[in-house]
Amino acid sequence: MALGLGALIVSCAGPADTKAELELQGDWLASISLNDSVDLNFNATISGGDSILSFTVHNASETLEARMIPIGPDSFRIEMPVFANHFMVKASGEELKGVYINPDAENYELPFKASKGKQDRYPNTQIMDPLKGYWRMDFNPGTDGEGSGLAYFDLVDGEIHGTVMTATGDYRYLQGSAAAGKMYFSAFDGAHLFHFEAELFDTIQGKFYSGRSYMAPFIMYKDTSFSLPDPDTLTFIKEGYEGFDFSFPDLDGDTISLSDERFAGKPMIIQISGSWCPNCYDESRYLTEVYKQYQPKGLEIVCLTFERAKNEAIALKRASKMKRDLAVPYPVLLAGATRADKAAEKLPMLNHVMSYPTAIYLDKDHQVRKIHTGFSGPGTPVWEDFVSENDAFLQKLIQE
Repeated sequence: MALGLGALIVSCAGPADTKAELELQGDWLASISLNDSVDLNFNATISGGDSILSFTVHNASETLEARMIPIGPDSFRIEMPVFANHFMVKASGEELKGVYINPDAENYELPFKASKGKQDRYPNTQIMDPLKGYWRMDFNPGTDGEGSGLAYFDLVDGEIHGTVMTATGDYRYLQGSAAAGKMYFSAFDGAHLFHFEAELFDTIQGKFYSGRSYMAPFIMYKDTSFSLPDPDTLTFIKEGYEGFDFSFPDLDGDTISLSDERFAGKPMIIQISGSWCPNCYDESRYLTEVYKQYQPKGLEIVCLTFERAKNEAIALKRASKMKRDLAVPYPVLLAGATRADKAAEKLPMLNHVMSYPTAIYLDKDHQVRKIHTGFSGPGTPVWEDFVSENDAFLQKLIQE
């Protein structure tokens, strides 16, 4: 059961004292309770000072630096970068207790706790060399909801690091370990709450938990014939439409359209995104570097963000935080403010919007040259090949 926020916030808010800050600094093992029997573990480090501490989340090779803001004696709000989700916690000795909150969902508070000290994410006594490599992962096998992904795992310093790639994106940086015939791995990045646990048989069988309510059984096995669909073939312009178009307000309220003079005669990437989306987070960081490299050569990028906020004012705040935290240098347009604002309705020329993000590549005449569905980011083994191939495509697009 979630803890009441009133128990965490004292009546007189003020900065934490220096002694309390010093006592908090160090390594922590944190845990979010997804339900009464499943805890998602992750490692974190608290550092810094000057009234605001850094709360750094570790997922395999990724680090995410959140801000740990004092709101009263021994009480803190932990703000994640980009995402609106946050923690409200209270420190007591070498323990933190509180709640993890998703403000865009109704009554979404999950119990949180952390203990100080350098500790394994999960029990870790079993060497898993056979796990290395690619695996087919079937979710909800034998049901109408069956779907498959391509998992990849490696061993790093005795731990399991890896990800799961699907037709719509990847599960980013998974980390875990194995002990006594069981395997556990998870990812927490501020928005994803992913926890896997499995029994080790000839095939690996287990359960996948996401957030406070979703659970899917899965099996994982070697299948060299399995591959994911080509992400450049899944989304396309419907018959009856001449091409792609957009016209939406930017974060200052000014309407930006494809027909604007600033875009005339320039190749473009249109990013369909959302501040709540971790794969969009990865794509935005990538496109920021693309923009820095190719904007001087004429390339323009525009982000169409579809938010899941309760109203437009909150959506604008979410989108502005994303643009600020990621230092996005290209225009961000508020294409949809709430869950009711469907991308497929706002962009009727597309056969569907099956994934956030989706990237639409236009040539200098603004003809669609490619639509890339989803995004397999830097946590995947295909990342370097994607960057190389996309760079070659962009160079050709600009030179034509």
